[in-house]
Amino acid sequence: MSVVSLSLQELLRFPKLHDAIVEVVTSLLRKRLPVTNEMVHNLVAIELAYINTKHPDFADACGLMNNNIEEQRRNRMRELPSSVPREKSFKGPGGQSLSPTELPPPEGEGPKAAGGGPQGDQDGGTGNWRGMLKKGDEGMGGDRSMLQTSNPASPQRGHAVNLLDVPVPVSRKLSSREQRDCEVIERLIKSYFLIVRKNIQDSVPKAVMHFLVNHVKDSLQSELVGQLYKAGLLDDLLTESEDMAQRRNEAADMLKALQKASQVIAEIRETHLW
Repeated sequence: MSVVSLSLQELLRFPKLHDAIVEVVTSLLRKRLPVTNEMVHNLVAIELAYINTKHPDFADACGLMNNNIEEQRRNRMRELPSSVPREKSFKGPGGQSLSPTELPPPEGEGPKAAGGGPQGDQDGGTGNWRGMLKKGDEGMGGDRSMLQTSNPASPQRGHAVNLLDVPVPVSRKLSSREQRDCEVIERLIKSYFLIVRKNIQDSVPKAVMHFLVNHVKDSLQSELVGQLYKAGLLDDLLTESEDMAQRRNEAADMLKALQKASQVIAEIRETHLW
């Protein structure tokens, strides 16, 4: 900053040179500005192009979320036996007493439970958020099929005019599982948004420094020499301002007056001594 301030004070003597230097620097910045803007746009486009679920920070967030989901599942499993009266006992086919969790499924749900039981236990038991969301999508798919069968005219009308179907408003409240799925999705979106924001905040200043500031700093001297160091321009650029020339003339006149006064004082002292 001190070098800049000293150079500025020197340049104030030559206003035309000062204006020419500012013009050259501004022109150089404008040349590098499109490249810098393009790089910043590319950085944003890179973040929008792909969601890296294997990012270390995102993996840590998913791990914490899975642990939270697993802990909630364990808490529900602990609370489940206490919610059923202990004096009620259920008899199995062989006369054995069964707990409420060991009851056989109803007759209408037998094949469904047998077909999807192991996979459901595998997805829900491990607390995997992907499996949970997949199961939630399957449940929502069943609801969508029921809504489509109840209102068959809506899809046909929508496809006829090549427009998206108007979503049917659902008046029911979300179940606990659906609410949990929404919370998981919201947390994942917020977690990845924080990662993207941190990447942009770190990469954009670096791109500006590399493509704009450092490039101008490295090529400014050669650009100034090429644009201003010309024999036909030196006399015009080194023309001082009128105020500066007037102040210099006044200072020269003052110096002469002071020197003359000093000589007069010296003569008076010599006369007094003799």
